[in-house]
Amino acid sequence: MRKLTVLSAFLLGIMLYACNNNTPQEKATNEMEKTEEKALDAANDARKASENATTKDMEKIIYSNMAAANEAIAKISMPALANDKAKELCADLGKSIVDRINARTTEEIMDSQKDILEDRSDVEKALREKKISVADKDGILKYADDCIAAARATL
Repeated sequence: MRKLTVLSAFLLGIMLYACNNNTPQEKATNEMEKTEEKALDAANDARKASENATTKDMEKIIYSNMAAANEAIAKISMPALANDKAKELCADLGKSIVDRINARTTEEIMDSQKDILEDRSDVEKALREKKISVADKDGILKYADDCIAAARATL
């Protein structure tokens, strides 16, 4: 009886092994699926690395352009102005232009553009109020136009 039990258990084990053992075709299919998954993972990793490299390259270009524009503006001489109010208006306008060049977000761009327009309006207002002369107004606005032109030329 004991031999029969051992023999039965042995045969049962062989049958279970035979039933659970995949055919060569099933093994090949499983290995192919694993290989495809690894290839997809590798492709995704390569895509992410490429996107990161592209982003870094774009950042380098942007910052290089910013630096070139700032350098171009620094070479432009401020006009000779008659009084402190004219000098203040010119400095404010120049700062707004530099802020626009260095803006990184849409909000910063919009704010700096608005500041440039307001600074130009302030120059006109100061002329109307006779706080600056026509020559000062013309000099300030020409300085601003020259700064903008120099910045655009670097792009």
